[in-house]
Amino acid sequence: MKIKSSLAVLALLCVMVFTGCKKDDVEKAVILQSVEYQIYDVSGSGISGTATFTQEDNGTTHVLIELDGANTSTNPAYIRFNSAAEGGDIAITLAVCECAISNTTITQLNNGNSITYEGLIALNGHITIHDANNNIVAVADIGANSN
Repeated sequence: MKIKSSLAVLALLCVMVFTGCKKDDVEKAVILQSVEYQIYDVSGSGISGTATFTQEDNGTTHVLIELDGANTSTNPAYIRFNSAAEGGDIAITLAVCECAISNTTITQLNNGNSITYEGLIALNGHITIHDANNNIVAVADIGANSN
């Protein structure tokens, strides 16, 4: 009797696993447009790369950072106000670059104010990449400063 009930439970679990979550249930965002910024090394750190801002149809902006030459497993990353030459306060804390990659979905600044893709690509800002000691090792001017 125990074998039959165990088999029934196992069969029920299999049915739930295979039918409970359909691929159609997960909506994939449609990319509307994107812009790429070059990340440059600071003080000969050897770390460079790209930051790609992608506008998605769900109202979010996706920021993908891909680093070259990063020799630590984690590098904190931020979008800051002003140009890289001026420096500035943190506007948005990005996901830490783990193994040279950071993926962040953005809908607002750290202060809670909403920001759109258009707002980000017009922002008077820059990206900073830090090492384990919080030293800036790479930067990219973005938005209004990218020209």
